[in-house]
Amino acid sequence: MPTGNKRTSSRANSARPELKVVTAVVTQEKYHALFEQASDPIATVTADGRFDDVNQAFEELCGYLKSEMVEQGFARLAPDAKTHRVPARARPLNAEFLKVPGTYEDIAVLRKDGYVRVVDLSVRHVAGAEGGLALVMLRDMSEKKRMEREVITKHAELKNAYHELEKKTAELGSMQDSLVQAGKMAALGELAAGIAHELNQPLQAIRGYAQETGHVADTDPTAVKEGLQEIIRHVDKMAQIIQYLRTHVRKSGEGFEETDVHAAVEEALKMLSRQFQMRGIEIEREFGEEIPKVYANPLQLEQVFINLATNARDAIEATGRGSGKVCIRTRVSGDFVEIEFEDNGCGMDQKTKQKAFNPFFTTKEVGKGMGMGLSISY
Repeated sequence: MPTGNKRTSSRANSARPELKVVTAVVTQEKYHALFEQASDPIATVTADGRFDDVNQAFEELCGYLKSEMVEQGFARLAPDAKTHRVPARARPLNAEFLKVPGTYEDIAVLRKDGYVRVVDLSVRHVAGAEGGLALVMLRDMSEKKRMEREVITKHAELKNAYHELEKKTAELGSMQDSLVQAGKMAALGELAAGIAHELNQPLQAIRGYAQETGHVADTDPTAVKEGLQEIIRHVDKMAQIIQYLRTHVRKSGEGFEETDVHAAVEEALKMLSRQFQMRGIEIEREFGEEIPKVYANPLQLEQVFINLATNARDAIEATGRGSGKVCIRTRVSGDFVEIEFEDNGCGMDQKTKQKAFNPFFTTKEVGKGMGMGLSISY
């Protein structure tokens, strides 16, 4: 048994050096394969500045074959600023970079075809290498720099386009304000007949009370006092009408505020009520309960309601039957308040519906309408 144990031990000891050799060979082949297949250009350079080995990516970047580079000087990749086009921001490759490990940006490398590439250079010293060995890695930044220049150019173009868009938006806003104001004046023209009637009624009353007061001025002080009170009441009524007109005509530059939609509807109907009565049109209100206020410009809301109401009036008048009804409904729908105008007029055919929101589109005869009502409302 002792003799056998010694033989077994002897065989085990003789096998270990062979295992180490095989392992070393496999490791060397593995790392050499990694070196060759690396996507970044990699080279090893001796202490005196000569290439020891280069990988395939390094060959492709520099344009030289490995056989042309090995044992050649590292300086052959250094461009001459006098004969080669070196970008102003770049520094020519120099063997001095090999002395200090680190990363160097914007380094100019001369290819075999004379073209200069801009790279980032990374230098590492290999520990324990005989005679000193530097590991050099390059990263081609030419494409990145080109893309950066394109981004800068596109950014400038985008900035200019943005300023142009702002200018056009401002012009469009100005045109829209003018269009809204024109729409108001058109609506005011539509209201002219009703306004004349509304003002004429208190004027006639004032005239009548003034005449009557003049007749009884010496005999009935109480009648005089009552007559004067009626005159003042009708003057106040006319002042309210004129104030409404001034408010409606001026530009809606006021800010948004908490607005009662029911009050806005009633204000819009003030100037139209007489016209509706003359045409036999009945106004039916189906206002919802507990309708919250909305954040809006009240004057703009009134203009929308005036446009919708006048369209309903014209649709009823177009039937020729001499009467009609407009129903105004309000209700809460989710986070919104809906205001609906429904009339029993002639309605719109499909062609009219497609053009209803176009500025200046009208179904009236030439000279009798400017359109814009639904366009402004929209």
